[in-house]
Amino acid sequence: MKQTQKRKPKKKVHQKNGCGRRRIALAAVLLVVVLIGALFGWMALQARITHVRKALVYLEDLPVELDGTTLLYVSDLNIRGDSDARRTQRLMKKLNELQPDVLLLGGDYCGGRILDNLPTADARGQAAALDFLRSLSSFHAPLGKYAVAGEQDSVLTGLKEAMSDGGVTLLDDGCATIEKDDAQLVLAGLSDVSEKRTPYAEIGGYFDGSECVIALTHNPSGYIGVRVAEACSGGAWADLVLAGHTLGGQMKAFGRTIYTLPEAEARCLGGWYYAGDLPMLVSQGVGCSGLQLRLGTTSEVWLLTLRRPEKLELPDFS
Repeated sequence: MKQTQKRKPKKKVHQKNGCGRRRIALAAVLLVVVLIGALFGWMALQARITHVRKALVYLEDLPVELDGTTLLYVSDLNIRGDSDARRTQRLMKKLNELQPDVLLLGGDYCGGRILDNLPTADARGQAAALDFLRSLSSFHAPLGKYAVAGEQDSVLTGLKEAMSDGGVTLLDDGCATIEKDDAQLVLAGLSDVSEKRTPYAEIGGYFDGSECVIALTHNPSGYIGVRVAEACSGGAWADLVLAGHTLGGQMKAFGRTIYTLPEAEARCLGGWYYAGDLPMLVSQGVGCSGLQLRLGTTSEVWLLTLRRPEKLELPDFS
């Protein structure tokens, strides 16, 4: 009599396959989390590390006595509280080692917190920003310290007084003269474009076009007003424009910022721009707006060395 052989039950392979798929999915999720964390860490690092950019700036009207003068341009600090103020003070202490002749501040000294009604800064941020400005009394700039205000600074009661305590002159649609060996360089500080009160034509009419003038404006949109206005004898009255405000776009991908900006600002996110013979430098600034993160941009200050154009000597073929 034949005995029937019992068949062994098949293993449930689908259970193992299911476990394998779950492991792969879990690994993929962990990888995405790690990559997102790394990205945010990188963006936070870009916001925290401030780069010193250096440039030689050749100005046709620069007096020979002022050839080689150095300007340290610092803009958009966006101080939100005591920790920001202390970090910015440490930054300025390091920058003082560069030994600039002139310190220029480009506005937006206080900034709003992410949960605040931006761009309004809270009382703590305002007080910290004013304390920082007073601390600039220890910053050494033998030819002077000058500043303009940005749209964020409208809430800073006592701004001019705090700057005065720090040895800084606030230029509000006014001019200051830097002198060395009887030679002069003029700084024209313009009010922020949001106030719509800068008398560009009146300021330009003070000059005959032969003076060396640097226009300091918080918003790059002010470049249009500077360029359109003429000196009293006709032609351009400024030799260089310095601006900030845009933070380089702060969060930028493929050359475009995720923030919505007016066209005049979106065209000038950061770096050098030229229209005719009038150059403009737009700094990406030190601080941030909203989130303390940067993508495709960096925190920066500029050390500018002013030079006279070199005259080429042609050989004598006679």
